[in-house]
Amino acid sequence: MLSAIEEAASLLNPNVSINTVPKKVNLGNPLFAWHHEIFTVKRLAAATVSNHKAHNSLGRINTFDTSVDPEKLYEHTHIIAEGIVRYVSDLADSSVTILDDHLVPNKELLIRTVEFLGRTQRAATLLQRDSPVLLNLEQTLSKYASEVLVSELKASKRDPEFQFYDQSESKLFAYNVKPAVFDLFLAIAVIAYLGTVYLCVKSVPHGMTYLYQLKKLKSS
Repeated sequence: MLSAIEEAASLLNPNVSINTVPKKVNLGNPLFAWHHEIFTVKRLAAATVSNHKAHNSLGRINTFDTSVDPEKLYEHTHIIAEGIVRYVSDLADSSVTILDDHLVPNKELLIRTVEFLGRTQRAATLLQRDSPVLLNLEQTLSKYASEVLVSELKASKRDPEFQFYDQSESKLFAYNVKPAVFDLFLAIAVIAYLGTVYLCVKSVPHGMTYLYQLKKLKSS
């Protein structure tokens, strides 16, 4: 598969370089570094296509949507599609391309798909059976494949998105609390009260001494 994709890249755009970054799956780590590792654990051959060399790259872990260059997306999609077709058809001639004319990926469809995904919620916890993303994907695949089946799989316990966020709807409780100024005045009042009690207790011996001396003067 990798050799087929490399041949496709050399035919369609020699400036595109394809590098393989091997990585062992750490079974002790509860989080998967790449998407394909969930298949690797089950002893299925898999790989992740990415423009990031490391799984912890800042651009990859960013939760915000980033702009996509339609030309690069079309070019890379064309290379990957050509490589997959060459691998499936077992084409030995490295000088001939298969996806020509009407078989090349539709650039307009790619642009519309990116725009659709950019304005649609697609988090794993929000993908219900009637999600627009799943319905659109099912309709698109049905145009090019004879058998399309949507299967609901039980989430893996190692997947953090399902482990911590398992509900699409939750109740939000809001409480009306008193402002911080009230706490400030309350603290001043408590301090003043304790200071008054402290001064009263501190002055009791002096008061007793004064009363004793006053009583002694009157008796004399």
